[in-house]
Order: sequence, then C-alpha cells, then structure tokens
Amino acid sequence: MDRRDFLKTSALAAGAVTLGCNALADKGNGKKLLNAYYFRAHMYTLVPRHIREDLRWMADLGTDVVSVAVLEQDLYAARENIDLICAEADKLGMEVHAVPSRWGGLVAGAPKVPSTFTCRNPQTWMLGRDGKPVDTRISGRISSVHYPETLDFMSETALQLLKQSNIKGLIWDEPKSLGKDYSPKAIENLGKDAPKEAHIQANVDFYSELNRRIKAEFADCRLGMFLQAHYSDTAMNKCATIKHMDDFGCDGRPWGMADGGKLESKGKVLLGEKAGERFLKAAKENGKNSLWLVENHNMSLADAEVMERGLKEVVKREVDHLIYYYYPRNLEDPEKIMKVIQKGIKPFKA
Repeated sequence: MDRRDFLKTSALAAGAVTLGCNALADKGNGKKLLNAYYFRAHMYTLVPRHIREDLRWMADLGTDVVSVAVLEQDLYAARENIDLICAEADKLGMEVHAVPSRWGGLVAGAPKVPSTFTCRNPQTWMLGRDGKPVDTRISGRISSVHYPETLDFMSETALQLLKQSNIKGLIWDEPKSLGKDYSPKAIENLGKDAPKEAHIQANVDFYSELNRRIKAEFADCRLGMFLQAHYSDTAMNKCATIKHMDDFGCDGRPWGMADGGKLESKGKVLLGEKAGERFLKAAKENGKNSLWLVENHNMSLADAEVMERGLKEVVKREVDHLIYYYYPRNLEDPEKIMKVIQKGIKPFKA
C-alpha cells in the first residue's frame, strides 16, 4: 500500500467517510466555531510528528477547524501533505477547511506567489484605465471575474480539491478584484465608465455563481469570505449579500484604533463600530454567520501587550466563527505571541 492509499484508509477508519459533508456547517446550531489558520501544508517538507504536535496544541485550545492554505498547484504537487493533515486532524475530532491561496490572483492566502492559471492566461488579466495589467506588488497579475474561463478555473479547482481530499469548507481570503476593471470583457459587460459599485457587484455575482457551483455538488461544504476590516461600507455591504455563503466577516488586529500598535493598513482593526464590528452586523443582516480573523502575524513584539488586552474584548463580541493564525509568519518571538493567543482565545469556547 502506497502512502496516499494509507492516508485515505486511515481517514476512513477514523470515521471520515463522506467528503464535503460538514456537521459544523449547520447555520442554525448556534455553536461557536474556533478555527486555526495553518500554513504548514505549503511548506512541502512535512514531518508527521510535527503535524501531530501542532494539531494537539490546537485541539487542546478547543479548536474545531484547521484551515490550510492551498495553492492551485498543491492539488497535484502536495496532495499527500493535505491528506496527512486531514487524517491527523480527524483523529482529534477537528475538521479541515481550505483557504484557496492566490488562485487566479483573485484572493490572498499563502505563500505570496503568482497564480499559475493567471500567468498562463494573459487574455483574462484585469486591466487599468491605461490598458496596462493591474499588478499587485505581492503576487502579480489578477484574472478578471468577467471572463468565463476564470470562473471555470476557480470552480473546477475547488471541486477537484473537495473530491480528492477530506476538506469540509472553503474560505475566500481578502478578494483582490474589487477595484475598477477595464479589460475588454469588463467594458463589454459594464461599459467604460461604470462606477466602482458596479465593479464590486460584478464580484458579488462572480462569487455567488462560484459558490452555487460548489454547493450544487457539495451541499454541506461550509463557504466563507473575509475582507480587510478597513474596507469601505460599500464593499462590505455588497459582499455581505453574496449568495450560497455561510460565513462573512473581516480580518484585522485584535484591538481598536485608539489602542495604537503597528497596523498593516490604517483602520484594519477588529474592535470599533467603524472598523471590524461593522462586519458582525452586516453578516447578521444578511443571514450569515459572523467571522473574524485575528491577525496575530507580522506584528511587533512590543504589541503583544496591546493584543493581550484587545483579545479580552474580542472574545466578548458576538462572533460566530473566530480564526487565529497558528505560529504565523514574520514574528520576533513566535512563542510569546502564541502564549498570548492561547490565553486570550481560550475563553471564546468557555
């Protein structure tokens, strides 16, 4: 028996008998969901005992879901890595969700690399008013939501992932295509001088259809999305209406603007009625579970105390789905930051 067959057999023996069937996806169960955003899958060299140690830490905290970052090429280049995490998480009673990472340049996620689909399909690129490709400093070109091949790529890749691995949900991480698009197809669909609201609505329609295709084959697959906490009310309110989606929210530092601290973008904080707390209301008003991602990555060690104080307030808010980074990137003292997370997040499931 080869390694892939062994992992499949182990998962089945542990009770993971139905791909895409998610007991946690019942929107009416009233259960708070604690989720660990886990970058291990894309590291490629996985030591099984390290995986078990990581997952045990998460389980001891009360974590329900482990979310792995998945590149489009991981479906064939790192499939066993994903299956290993799924098998070990199942043994501890945790589900695994996937965060499609940099697919089509449309979403965030890790690592910060260009999309192979987008590189190979320049006819789909988003264009600026000057006719030049929209380019992000981190991962390059973005495929336009107006091209049918972009939608087909996203849906087919998602469905392949759900069919081949024991993945129970998907989270669309910080959509990157909410700006104005002057590609030929966008102009054909919207006109050359369409307002930004029309471009955002095009994304709403795109993700609604993408979700519909996924739900058509995996009805219980839990689908979510988060924007950045400082995004406009227009972007928030429109994206909150995306159809066939269970969870909606934002990511940001787990404190308020008045607390100071190093921010990745001005206003990108969870606490405050003009920041992340708007998203809790928007989710509820649109019949969705509220979601927050605590951004405990890429932060100054001096802000550990700010985060410790802020987490005391975060866990008091009416958040249905709370995500934290497990040993995230770019920290001076990851151990200290994770101890703060461990202490601060624990009351969420109390």
